[in-house]
Amino acid sequence: MSTAQKDKDTKKAPNDIRIGMNSRPRNVIKYTISVVEEQKLREVKFSAVGGSIGTLLDVVEVIKVLKPGLHQLNRITSVAYQTVDSNKTLLNQRLYPKLEVTLSLDEPKSKTEGYQGVLEEEKRKQISKIMDDRKAEREKNRGRGRGRRGGFRGRGRRGGFRGRGRGRGRRAGFRGRGRGDRPRRGRGDGPRRGAPTRGRGNNTRGTRGNRGRGK
Repeated sequence: MSTAQKDKDTKKAPNDIRIGMNSRPRNVIKYTISVVEEQKLREVKFSAVGGSIGTLLDVVEVIKVLKPGLHQLNRITSVAYQTVDSNKTLLNQRLYPKLEVTLSLDEPKSKTEGYQGVLEEEKRKQISKIMDDRKAEREKNRGRGRGRRGGFRGRGRRGGFRGRGRGRGRRAGFRGRGRGDRPRRGRGDGPRRGAPTRGRGNNTRGTRGNRGRGK
């Protein structure tokens, strides 16, 4: 067998979709719908291993709502991942569950335990309406959220600390000579520690060192 023929045989079919841990349901659904409509496919196969099985289930349920008349056939197996050393000695082996789902417009000839029939049209319309309402609500909340964030970046509450508002004056007061409306004072009511006095022995209070010298 030539290399070109081997690559052609091992090439993944467009209706064979493998879902991984980083797959986003929205992207998988969009790709599946585009492939089915462009190539006029009547069957799509999905597969996922371990933690990505949840994503696969979400994708399948949404596609069955968007595309009516789909039969579903589930198949559960396991996959073994082995760790070997340089001498090809088995060090560790782990088993992970694997789910394979086939969606087809044609009813399968043999119906196993994993078979699920076509979704009823009335139920499909109800679920579709719920999905549309949730999508509209998300779009509405997304617009509100952008408005709030824009307010914070402008002259809003957070902008006051960075602009010429009251907040900046307070922060400058902590770093400067006083604390805003309350100037920093030394012990007692006199000037700050180390400040010069008018003279020794007079009635003006000085620092701790000056009081000792005055006496």
